[in-house]
Amino acid sequence: MRLSWKDIRQATAGGIEELATARGKNNLVFYLISRFIAVLLAVIVVESAVAWLESVTFLPLLQGLASDYAGGPLETTSVLSLLQWAFSFVRGMFGSGFVTVTGFASRSAVIGLVVGMLLLLAVPIVIGALVFSSMVVGKVRALQEQRERELAQIEQQRSQFVTDIAHDLRTPIMAISGMSHALADGLVKDEAQRAEYLQSICDKSDKMGTLVNAVFDYTKLGSGSFELDRSVIDLSQLVLREAATAYTDAEEAGMRLTTCISEERCAVFADEVQLSRVVANLIVNAIKHSPVGTEVSVLLVRQAATAFVMVADTGVPITGNPDDLFQPFAQGDAARTHAKGGSGLGLSICKRVADMHGFSLSISQPYGRFTKAFVLQCPLCE
Repeated sequence: MRLSWKDIRQATAGGIEELATARGKNNLVFYLISRFIAVLLAVIVVESAVAWLESVTFLPLLQGLASDYAGGPLETTSVLSLLQWAFSFVRGMFGSGFVTVTGFASRSAVIGLVVGMLLLLAVPIVIGALVFSSMVVGKVRALQEQRERELAQIEQQRSQFVTDIAHDLRTPIMAISGMSHALADGLVKDEAQRAEYLQSICDKSDKMGTLVNAVFDYTKLGSGSFELDRSVIDLSQLVLREAATAYTDAEEAGMRLTTCISEERCAVFADEVQLSRVVANLIVNAIKHSPVGTEVSVLLVRQAATAFVMVADTGVPITGNPDDLFQPFAQGDAARTHAKGGSGLGLSICKRVADMHGFSLSISQPYGRFTKAFVLQCPLCE
C-alpha cells in the first residue's frame, strides 16, 4: 500500500483558494475587471467605427430627407445625439399640420433610417454585454467545477490519510498484543527472552507514541487556532545549536557532520521553538535517510536581506518529484517499515511551519558538490 499525496498541494492551491482566500478573491476581481476593460475598449473601438461608417453613408441621406423638419443639423451619429435629433424631428413633423402622401413617405423613411442607425449602434453594446456575461458565467462555472473536483480529491486523501495511520499503528499494536498475551499466559519461561519481549514492547510503544505525536502536531499546525509565538531571534545561534546537538547522532551513524555558518548576527522574526524544530528535523532527516560515510553539511548564508539555511548531504539522490517529500506519508511502505523509517510526517511539519512563518522551504538537487540540499529561506529583520 502506497499513499500518494501528489495532488493535495494543487487542491489546496486551486479552486478552493480561488473562492475562499483573500488572494483567490483578489484574483477573481482582477479577472473580472480586466475582462470588463478589454470588452469595453473593444466596444468603444467598434462603436466608433460604426459611427464613422454611418456618418459617411447614412448621415447625408438622413439630413437630405429631413431638412425641413429637423430641429438642427445632425453632426454626429452617437446614440444620444440620434435620439435628441429624432425627438426634434418627430416634434417638427407633427407640428407641420397637413401631411401629403409624399411627405409622409419621406418622413417614414427618415424614422426607419434613424431606427436602423440606432439598432446598428446598439449591436456592439449588445454583443459586448453577451461576451462579458459569457466570460463571467464560464469563469464561475470553471471555478465551481474545479472546487467540486478538489473537494472530492481532498475527501479521498483524508480517507487515505486515516487508512495509512491505521496501517502504521496496526503492526506495532498486533506485535504488542501478541507478546503481552504470551507473557501473561506464561508461555515465555526464559528470563532473557522475557526481557527481550518487554524491551520490544517498550520500543514499539515508543514508536506508536512518536507517530501519534507527529499526527497531532501535523494536525495542530494545520488548524486555524494555532498561533506562532514570534520574536526577534538570532538565526546563526539557532542553527549552530541544532547542528551541535546532532553531531553525536551523525558520528554514531558513521557520518561526518560539517558546518559553515556565518558568525554575523542574522536577526529573523520567528517562533524560536518551531523554527528550531524545522532545522533539527532537516538535520535528523539527512542523517536518518543517508548511508554510512555520507557527509552532512549545515550551511548558513546571508545575502542582502535574506538568510539561507541549507542542510546538504552527499547521500543517495531522491527519485521522482522531490517536492512530494513534503507531503504526508510520502515515503511509502518500504521506507516506513525500514529500521530507520520515521512517521513520514517530519518534512510535512517542517513545510507547514515554514509556510506559517512566511518562509520558503524547498529541495534542490544536485546542490554544488552535494547530492541534494534542503533550503530554508528566511527574510531578515531590518
